[in-house]
Amino acid sequence: MADVLSIHVPFNDGMSRHSRIFSGDALQDVPYHGVSVDWVKALSATSLIDNWYAQTALLKLEDSLLPLALGRVGDGQTYIASPHHGYIDYAKDELDQIDQPHLRWWVNLALSIADPWFEGLGLDRAVSVNAWGVSTHLYPQWTIDRLSLLTDTLVANFPDRPLWMRTLNTVSDGVLMSRLVTQGWQLWPSRQVYVFDPKHAADWANRRNNQIDQKLLRSTHLTLVEPKDFTQLDSNAMAKLYTQLYLEKHSQWNAHYNATYFAQAIDLGWLSFYGFRDETGRLVAFIGVFENETTMTTPMLGYDTCLPQNMALYRLLMAKVLALSLEQHKVLNLGAGSAKFKKMRGGRPVIEWHAFYSRHLPFWQHGAMRLTGWLLGKSVPSFLIKQGL
Repeated sequence: MADVLSIHVPFNDGMSRHSRIFSGDALQDVPYHGVSVDWVKALSATSLIDNWYAQTALLKLEDSLLPLALGRVGDGQTYIASPHHGYIDYAKDELDQIDQPHLRWWVNLALSIADPWFEGLGLDRAVSVNAWGVSTHLYPQWTIDRLSLLTDTLVANFPDRPLWMRTLNTVSDGVLMSRLVTQGWQLWPSRQVYVFDPKHAADWANRRNNQIDQKLLRSTHLTLVEPKDFTQLDSNAMAKLYTQLYLEKHSQWNAHYNATYFAQAIDLGWLSFYGFRDETGRLVAFIGVFENETTMTTPMLGYDTCLPQNMALYRLLMAKVLALSLEQHKVLNLGAGSAKFKKMRGGRPVIEWHAFYSRHLPFWQHGAMRLTGWLLGKSVPSFLIKQGL
């Protein structure tokens, strides 16, 4: 792909709209400013996520600037840049959430059988749209025309790659999902996430667990750290706390955010961080908040797993972001995991979906992807709901 690609896509109404893609050396001369530009430049200039091998690019779509990730096949690639590892390897690491041993065995067998099939689909070369390197992507509510422009632009520039939009759900993205289907995108179920919708704020406030957590937040002896209080000196501690929780306790397929990532995020502001310090000033817990105009997510957090559980560090972090979502009247997507904890506080389980576009690909690949999406749609949502995962 050339460093700068520029095309005009005509519409039925006779108008022409402009889009442009920057990558490689051309990124350093992008004549635009904004957090998305900062993110793409930072990720292309240095290693921020140790197991992220995708190439970054910037799409100017009329008045929007969107980061793109051009996938690469690589051993150990994080699931946020690899549909193959997300659907197969990360899922295997989460099998301990299934209570029945015999069911775990059968699911593991099914995943092992599906592994070469997913590898053959070529999904890891997909172009990921609005790729911020976090576990949950957030999207504008694009109009049909804007979505058509986006799809046509990416197809024209990447004719041999699938297109990919991660982590859609009906609460935040219901209209967009309908428009994607109209445009020929496929929806594949991924996981079950837990969403707090401010329309049901009264329910949250009346739940005993939330009342206890908010009281704990007001009375803790730890010092609350606001976004303005974080400095680059915190980046090493943040990387260590994140690693303790996400990589050592959970899955190596999670993103390996390093200290440079946290330093850049603090400096450039694509995430807002909240946390707690002990009496010595040591950072013992933090959470990152990623948001747009309507929705907040918490793509990463970390806390000192060696400290006593009665310090309730996880509860403190959750209490803080729940309070933030109420103050800002935004939907809060707390992702997957800790299902019982989130349900007890009013979290609504919602199936999360990936959208893929493959109409421009060879017939066999397009057909195989459609078959895969159909099979997943018939089996995965009911399984996730039944298991309460």
